[in-house]
Amino acid sequence: MSEALEENFTPYQVLVVDDDSTIRDSLKEYLTYYHQAPYSLIVDEASTAEAAVLKLEEKPYDLVISDINLPDKDGFFILKEAVKSKPDIKKALITAYDLDAYIQMAKEEKVYNIITKTAPFNFAELSVVVDNLLTPGKAFGLEKYIENAGTFKEIVLSCSNDIMTAQHELKIFFDHFNLPDVDALAIVMVEAITNAVYHAAKNLDGTFRYNKGEVIETLDDHEKVMITYGYDEEKIGISIKDQGGSITADEVLYWLERNISGNSLMDTHGRGIYLIHRLMDRVVINLAKEQCTEIVLLHYIHESAPENKPLYINEVS
Repeated sequence: MSEALEENFTPYQVLVVDDDSTIRDSLKEYLTYYHQAPYSLIVDEASTAEAAVLKLEEKPYDLVISDINLPDKDGFFILKEAVKSKPDIKKALITAYDLDAYIQMAKEEKVYNIITKTAPFNFAELSVVVDNLLTPGKAFGLEKYIENAGTFKEIVLSCSNDIMTAQHELKIFFDHFNLPDVDALAIVMVEAITNAVYHAAKNLDGTFRYNKGEVIETLDDHEKVMITYGYDEEKIGISIKDQGGSITADEVLYWLERNISGNSLMDTHGRGIYLIHRLMDRVVINLAKEQCTEIVLLHYIHESAPENKPLYINEVS
């Protein structure tokens, strides 16, 4: 997670693929001139999979962002070709349709970021996604997603009883904004916090150290869970961070796909990730192996985000 970023004076090479010229041109213009970061981007574009593959053969791109639905091949095909050209290339898909329709392919092809098109298009969110892809160590921390850091408050969970204490404190926080779906948000909080407390700590053989629901009198210092919450003019945000770093991006997609496909009816584990995905407007999952797992939950104050929710998973190797 300690990917300190010095100013990068070598521009990152980005390829944007979309058959809609308006969207393609808008993405290129925004990333070229308005993406704020201590590095610059050189953005090329393509309107078909065939044209994209030719460009991938000409230049070692750092990042490729492709629409899923194209006239000749789909975006998954382009990302597979991109990996052939450069195994460590960063990649993302973009779609105007429901993410759930593509979750199986995302799992099979190890695609961890799918941006959804909105009207108007959320360029600020795109900027965060691109920065997280190019500098994944910077994806951690609520300040990346909530502008007003002066509102932040913190909770440290030191035992299992702290779960309900934290839920109560967060419910009071939600009530302040007169949100219509407080009960649903409370369910999300319990799921996310409970998972962090009971599923982060593992034994040497990979089994969970604690059984879900058991009373934990005291968590060791390296097992404590940190919660940060705050708000800006647009949204509220909650960061739930454990110190286990025991889950991978592939596991997140595995459990999402099982729940979306309906194959999880008899499962006793994995439903929390799906509930979080369904009930929150935005979810960002940041993973640093054997260091920490952070789930950032974002919810819009004045109006809900569109139903076609994105997929944002950042994994630091």
